[in-house]
Amino acid sequence: MIELWSAIAVAILTVVVGPLVRGEVGNRLQKRVAGHVQLREHLVGNTDALKSLDALLVTELQELRKREENRLTRKLNGGVVATLIFVAVAGAGIVYGLTSWAAAVQGTFLSVIIYAAAALVGLFTIALAAAGVGTLYKPKDASPAASISKSSAPKKPAR
Repeated sequence: MIELWSAIAVAILTVVVGPLVRGEVGNRLQKRVAGHVQLREHLVGNTDALKSLDALLVTELQELRKREENRLTRKLNGGVVATLIFVAVAGAGIVYGLTSWAAAVQGTFLSVIIYAAAALVGLFTIALAAAGVGTLYKPKDASPAASISKSSAPKKPAR
């Protein structure tokens, strides 16, 4: 049974983490731009189509430039990283404790309930971590006027 679970875990990690490590996730726009550049080479002589495709390429390249600049200048949010590590370690500890307890009472109905609880805790931990990954980086301010500094805030009248 352990061999099956380890094989499933390795397969999931390969499918999910592999593309992240190789940088294959999130570059659909880059692939689309490359496809349009190749398409442009085949449209030589068709000026109307070239004008339309050039306008599309300009728009796509501006968006790609904004995304890449944001990616280069973003900063990690230390609090979120610490929370994600805490959630992962706590969840793994609870799952380990529950599965150890279930193994100790193996063969009883209680072990089935404990294994189910361990699975739910594990899934909940994964869901929390997945939700937190979206906030790993500090958000950029939309505009300087969006946040009012203390010096420009209205002052209370003295009494």
